[in-house]
Amino acid sequence: MPTATPTPTEVRQPRGVPLLVLLATAALGVGLGFALPPLARWLQGVLERSPLPSLGPVELLAGLPLAWSVPIVGGLGVVGGVLLALSTIGESLRLTVTDDHLEHRTDAREGWVERADVADVFRDGRYVVLLGPAGAPRERLDADTLRRDELRAAFEAHGWPWRDGDPYERAYERWLDGRPGFTAAEQALLRRRLAERKDPAVVAEVDEALAGHGLVVRVREDRLQVRRLGVVPAEDVRGAQG
Repeated sequence: MPTATPTPTEVRQPRGVPLLVLLATAALGVGLGFALPPLARWLQGVLERSPLPSLGPVELLAGLPLAWSVPIVGGLGVVGGVLLALSTIGESLRLTVTDDHLEHRTDAREGWVERADVADVFRDGRYVVLLGPAGAPRERLDADTLRRDELRAAFEAHGWPWRDGDPYERAYERWLDGRPGFTAAEQALLRRRLAERKDPAVVAEVDEALAGHGLVVRVREDRLQVRRLGVVPAEDVRGAQG
């Protein structure tokens, strides 16, 4: 294991990502500036040959010369690109990893995790997951914009227990509505977790409630998997550091 270092390590999305978002959106705007007037003229001709009424916006675009449409729509693309780039920066996870704690920040949320409270750290798809000594989730952070190798190197440089995968992988079982072994309250929470799995705020709320019942859940191929805290898997990857 690498020797821990006292200097904090910052991990954040590559600086070029917001610029690429800006350039791509601006280029799309310029492209639409060239394409919209001819497309509008074609659509206007179709409408004139049909019983359908002509549309005011279509007529406006059809009569717009390229000398106007390109700078107008292109300018809107630049404005949209700036807003998207700022949103990308604000929503992206920023980490500060030290020997004794982790700080995580987005514009909407920030937090602190003590190293002593963490027994396992691993990447689970787009997320970085920190587990406590008993396998309870300590944090589940959306790290989709962070480089995998850079993320792992930061934790290992400060002596955190990075794993190659979930050490409780074999403890998960697929949940089906009505499957025995769950209380009525747990079944209701699991139904809500599956139904609203794409709402991050609801997911965080339900996961916290499930943790109160001693349950940990995750989604695989749009199906819910669940494990109980305290169940030790037959095999794990705790020794995998390579």
